[in-house]
Amino acid sequence: MSAITTPLPLVLSPSWSFDGDDGNWSTFGIEVGSPAQSFRVLPSTSGSETWVPLPQGCQGIMSGIATCGEMRGVNDINGTASLGFQTNASSTWDTIGIYELSTEQNLFGTSDVGLYGLDTVTLNLTTSTSGNTTAKAHSQTVAGVATADFWLGQLGLGTQLGNFTVQNENIPSLLDTLKNQSLIPSLSFGYSAGAAYSSPEDFGSLVLGGYDKTRLDSSNLTVALGGEKNQTLGVSVQSIVAQNAFGGTISLSTSSSPLVATIDSAVSQLWLPQSVCDLFAQAFGLTYDSSTGLYLVNGTIHSQLLDMKPSVTFAIGANDTAQTSATTNVVLPYSAFNLQAGIPIYNFSTNYFPIRVAANETQYVLGRTFLQEAYVFVDWERQNFTIAQAVHQNSTKNIVPVLSPSDNASASPQKDLSTGAIAGIAVGACAAILIAAGLVLFFVIRNRRRRRAGDAKHAEETEQAAAFLPDEKGGEAAELHSDHVKPPEIMSTQIYELQDDDKGHEAMSTPIAEMPGHVAEQELEGDTVMLSKKEKTEGKRNSVYELP
Repeated sequence: MSAITTPLPLVLSPSWSFDGDDGNWSTFGIEVGSPAQSFRVLPSTSGSETWVPLPQGCQGIMSGIATCGEMRGVNDINGTASLGFQTNASSTWDTIGIYELSTEQNLFGTSDVGLYGLDTVTLNLTTSTSGNTTAKAHSQTVAGVATADFWLGQLGLGTQLGNFTVQNENIPSLLDTLKNQSLIPSLSFGYSAGAAYSSPEDFGSLVLGGYDKTRLDSSNLTVALGGEKNQTLGVSVQSIVAQNAFGGTISLSTSSSPLVATIDSAVSQLWLPQSVCDLFAQAFGLTYDSSTGLYLVNGTIHSQLLDMKPSVTFAIGANDTAQTSATTNVVLPYSAFNLQAGIPIYNFSTNYFPIRVAANETQYVLGRTFLQEAYVFVDWERQNFTIAQAVHQNSTKNIVPVLSPSDNASASPQKDLSTGAIAGIAVGACAAILIAAGLVLFFVIRNRRRRRAGDAKHAEETEQAAAFLPDEKGGEAAELHSDHVKPPEIMSTQIYELQDDDKGHEAMSTPIAEMPGHVAEQELEGDTVMLSKKEKTEGKRNSVYELP
């Protein structure tokens, strides 16, 4: 009788380039479609879908920029520059329709939409002992996007099931698909963002089905998620303290109560209360640009900050203080905040400080800026995640597989978690005891309804429909220039057209349908078809796993 082989974690290969319109971010290589079209994308800890740019994102004011596709992470096709995902060139593409994008609606509203369909997604891997350099998942939820709110594509790391009311119900996420194909041992991932500020070799780290122990500092904290239907990585920010800033060592917190925020790699900046942003502006000499919502750093201040070498320490605790009083510190040097915004935000590269004013407490977010110096390991099946100061160690890896709770194989893992992490895990242990005592958990369905009414004829027509994708940074078209003496000139935007037909992706002279800014509907020959989409989150058993 042959032994059962346990699948190993998948280590995704960085694209070995830095991309972005609001910073130089380490991206990862994926391919979509058949034949494969190649993209450089960012991981999304808040979503479960694969997003790739559409050619329509290079229309309007971007139409005169030959490198637009390259700037958005679109690689060449057979040596020819591509402006985006060409759905009509993929034999495995199955159009579903135009829907609101499923994540970040609380930040950017519901006006951002995408062309949804099913297609094959291939991950580029670092060479493993088995020799595999790719992992392929068929019939994945893919959204083509043209909005500048999401300049690069994204790879969803969540486990929500996609659900479209007309067809294709309960579409497995990428992690579910990989696990069902026995390509990863569990629904988990470890991630730390990389950026070009530290060194040219400071690329990001992404492991599916495990984590890289060399990236995880020993002073870590494990936090329970908010429930089986909750996939929000919520933490409490106990304090924010700046060192060596203007004014010396000062607190950037404005309340004695912790600030509850979400760790979310889908966005770059830290979204914080107005009062906290005001303190940041004072401590770092920032200037607020009301046209873009960004905080700018002029050349003189930037030089002074480089010499002063300030840093900001975030004391992170559990999002529910009843779990544990333990915290862990994540320290961000000024270099982590030293980012540049360019096209299409500004006409030329402009130094800015990556904080944004949140409209309310639902928008408090710690984005990729934070994840440059924080490593996050998420275990969806055990409903907890671990956060620690990231260790920048690219030459050596120690990939630790994490098995599913139902897998009883292997010896007990080594216990090297901090006191705070053990305390966080103890909460999960209590939950497991309750389960063993007879608490029955039902599968909880997370419905975000986006109803799509209409008969089969409408569904067929929708596949040929076009819609406008508005970009809300608008204004009159501006001429691109590189005059660094003048204040930053804001790029204006025009409405992008979104279509999917057999004629390619050229701009239509007469649009078939218009997508209103905040209502996801299409007008098709006088009839109105409401498009909606919902996602389901399948309940996972709560059990405890200690990181070896």
